[in-house]
Amino acid sequence: MRLPEADPDTSPELAAAFAAFRRTRGVVSNVMKSFAHAPAGLAAIVELGSYCRYGTELTELQRELVILITGRGVAYAWHHHAPLGQQAGLSEPQLQALREGRTPEGLSATDAAICDYAFAYAALKGVPEPVFARLAALLTPRQITDINIIAGYYLCIASSIIAMEVQPDSPGVVEAGTSFHRGARGGA
Repeated sequence: MRLPEADPDTSPELAAAFAAFRRTRGVVSNVMKSFAHAPAGLAAIVELGSYCRYGTELTELQRELVILITGRGVAYAWHHHAPLGQQAGLSEPQLQALREGRTPEGLSATDAAICDYAFAYAALKGVPEPVFARLAALLTPRQITDINIIAGYYLCIASSIIAMEVQPDSPGVVEAGTSFHRGARGGA
């Protein structure tokens, strides 16, 4: 990481932000630690991330599709979210297709439309009208807004991982986060 690690023992505000993240994710990952020098900003990121994870009107699979597409070129993001994608029902070939920039086979029409939209969104060149129209025919305005919020949030996170040279978390941290998420969604 490019900045020295911030110490939550020296800042009650940072300790509170870390505690809030642990409540929603089980562990504090290196990417969250990279925001620690701005505790109020970290708290805002934690709150938005919690909404993206648990407050949208999208299914778990749909959220992970957007996250995986948005972070597919960032090894750190992929390392954290590929297991969550599998947990949500994606197969290895489907994960590979996402990583290669393709909408996987075997998805519902709605989930395929979400993938096409997220790929266009993440490319930062606009979303073609036919792609948007297909999505709008299948989802509510709220669900489309949720896709935009998730994709925007994860573009921020992915860009920060790259800029700050965030180092991978240990396998134990990744597994703890995956296990926590499994428990948070009722073990399903």
